Amino acid sequence: MSSQPAWIVIAEDNAPDVFLIREALKEEGLSCRLDTFSDGDDALRLLERLDGEERARFPDIFLIDLNLPKRSGSEVLSRVRSSPRGAGIAVIIMSSSNAPADRALARSLGANLYFHKPPELGEFMKIGGHIRALLGEDQAKTML
Repeated sequence: MSSQPAWIVIAEDNAPDVFLIREALKEEGLSCRLDTFSDGDDALRLLERLDGEERARFPDIFLIDLNLPKRSGSEVLSRVRSSPRGAGIAVIIMSSSNAPADRALARSLGANLYFHKPPELGEFMKIGGHIRALLGEDQAKTML
C-alpha cells in the first residue's frame, strides 16, 4: 500500500461542483490531496510542469469538466493522454451535457469515465463511489 494519499486534480470552473466533489469524497471516507484549477490553461500548466520534472509524482486521477474556460476539457484530456506518464492515469470527464457526441469524444480521447452531472444531489454524490473504484482498494485505504 502506498504511504501517500491519493492525489486528485480537479479542473472545474463551477465552485459549487467542486464543493460537491469534496463532499462526495468525504461521504466515501476518502481523504485525498486535492488540487483544483478553474480553467484549462491552469491545468495544462500543471501538466507541463510535471512533464518537465522527471521525478515529479503524477496525480492518481484527473477530474475534468468538459466545458472549461480558456482551454476545453477535451484539450486537457488529450494532453494528459499524450504525456508519457499520463497514459495510465484515471480520467473522469464531467459535464452537464449528456449528448452522445460528447460521450463519444471523451471515450475516443481516452477517458475512463464520463460522468453526467445530474441535477439531483443524491445522484451527483455518486461520483465519490466512482472515484473510489478508480483508485482501487489500496489507494482508497490511504488517508491523510
